[in-house]
Amino acid sequence: MSLKQLAMRIRSTTSTAKITKAMKMVAAAKLKTAERNLLAAKSFTSSFSPLFDPVLTPDPEAADYEPPESKLALALSSDKGLCGGINSRVVKQMKLTCDGAEAAGEKPPKIMIVGGKVRDGLQRTHASHIATTIDEAYAKPVNFTLAAFVTEQMLASSGDYTITANTFKSVITQDVETKAIKGPEALAASGVMDDYEFEGEKEDILANLYQFHLATQVYSALLNNSTSELASKMTAMDSATTNAEEMIGKLTIVYNRKRQAKVTTELTEIVAGAESV
Repeated sequence: MSLKQLAMRIRSTTSTAKITKAMKMVAAAKLKTAERNLLAAKSFTSSFSPLFDPVLTPDPEAADYEPPESKLALALSSDKGLCGGINSRVVKQMKLTCDGAEAAGEKPPKIMIVGGKVRDGLQRTHASHIATTIDEAYAKPVNFTLAAFVTEQMLASSGDYTITANTFKSVITQDVETKAIKGPEALAASGVMDDYEFEGEKEDILANLYQFHLATQVYSALLNNSTSELASKMTAMDSATTNAEEMIGKLTIVYNRKRQAKVTTELTEIVAGAESV
């Protein structure tokens, strides 16, 4: 590699390091807001969980467990890359879910996707399982209106539901988790609300309560996934900046050595020419 090529590579790597450093700072600033929103929403998203989770969470180990006739799997990812492996982990989990169902002789779930990255990862091998894709969902900050819209699309399909998304643990730890929720008929059959008196039709109220509970779980998953994306992006851009700076250091050493060798050769030629004269 010539000196000119080395100089061009150093300049381009320096520009890349500046970009990744700026992206890290932007992600870090957004992450603080996302963490605050996630913490503030916890009491809201978990309001019905103590009451509904025991009756709406499927238990495959139970003696009376019967696999549902149909399932809808909601998979959450980001629309953008450069955020580490959070999207590929969701893709891997959805592939394992579909392949595991087929291996067990069960009907694989239909997949509803929020975020284009999971769609791209499943398109080649599991496209037949994709039912709906929602892109550009994160153009605005995550809010309950988005969660309600996604929940409405989910409820258009009957059966049991699963929500697969990245759960934010810390800035350096984000785990893919799947939450399974039985269909709305399970709430009515459970009798969990029999001790309460209702104003209006009980069936309508239970249906509304179920929809609200499902929407809060979707909202929680969206917040966790969005926060995980920012944390993973900040970590990835920090690593990219570090790698770029290390490469700049190595290239600079090579450049200086080659330049010194060239200068030494030129001086030697000048001295030899002067002596011959």
